[in-house]
Amino acid sequence: MTLRRTKVTAIIAFCLMALAALWAARDRKPQPEKITIGVAVQPVSAPVYIAYEKGFFKKEGLQVTMRNYWAGKDALQAVMEEKAQFCTVAETPIMFAGLKHEPIAVVATIADSRRYMKMIARKDRGIAGPGELRGKRIAVSLGTNAQYYLDVYLMFFGVPRSSVRVVPLAPEKIADALAQGGIDAAVSWEPHLERQQNMLGVNGLVLENEIIYELYWNIAARQDYAATHADAVKKLLRALLRAQQYMEQHPQDAHDITARYVGVSQFDLADFNFDVRLPQSLILSLEEQARWAVRSGLAGADEVPNFLRLVYTSGLESVAPDAVNLPVKR
Repeated sequence: MTLRRTKVTAIIAFCLMALAALWAARDRKPQPEKITIGVAVQPVSAPVYIAYEKGFFKKEGLQVTMRNYWAGKDALQAVMEEKAQFCTVAETPIMFAGLKHEPIAVVATIADSRRYMKMIARKDRGIAGPGELRGKRIAVSLGTNAQYYLDVYLMFFGVPRSSVRVVPLAPEKIADALAQGGIDAAVSWEPHLERQQNMLGVNGLVLENEIIYELYWNIAARQDYAATHADAVKKLLRALLRAQQYMEQHPQDAHDITARYVGVSQFDLADFNFDVRLPQSLILSLEEQARWAVRSGLAGADEVPNFLRLVYTSGLESVAPDAVNLPVKR
């Protein structure tokens, strides 16, 4: 009788332990997936800031660390070096990466704009418009869309490329170079442009052209990461879609949040079309810029690659299939 009672007691104890383990497992929340996003510190990165600030990443099960970079090409390089899993980047660094056959995966375009890039010049150097750029020293950040913009800007206004001196300069160093007179003009974007204008004051002239160039701002990853972390890609995209909706409903708050992250406030988010998608126009832009790079001897290649191979469609097709508008991969 004693042996039987001991066995029963043991069985009950085992069952209670099993139930306790099941209950604990039921209550245990899944651990969030940790990712790092290399963020180019610019207003156009607003959806990432909003998703982070409003907790949309957390709600999707992501623990996000943001690492700041002055230019998208540097954020993309961090992804290639596996210092970050995702980054925000314009189409031009992606184009250069494609020409080098680097394993880039664009998971979404999150914004486009025709008012992103501008030319800023010193009036005291006799610059009143595009025609006076001849003979001037113009700073650009090589490997970025500023380099492409300068060439198409000069071509549009009939200014020979050979008539200007291009000065390679990191974007964060342009303001001081302008203020000190080391350069006469520069191709720039926010948040750098606001600082440059403030330092030049009334001596600064901003030249705009909404015809010649359209920015495509993207989220990119390594191809191997996207292929092996499909759930992380989907979670990221869902969070950015929620951020897009929040920005539409709360534009002032979206502006204020973005201003805190980029450190300037005199920008207008209405200059950007925030729309998480994969448009065919992105591919057309990459191809056009690649042809320019080949013609200019910047490509290290003599033909335009198939940029469709650099686009990871599975993530966005899963969370927002109507947002994918691409031809079949060739």
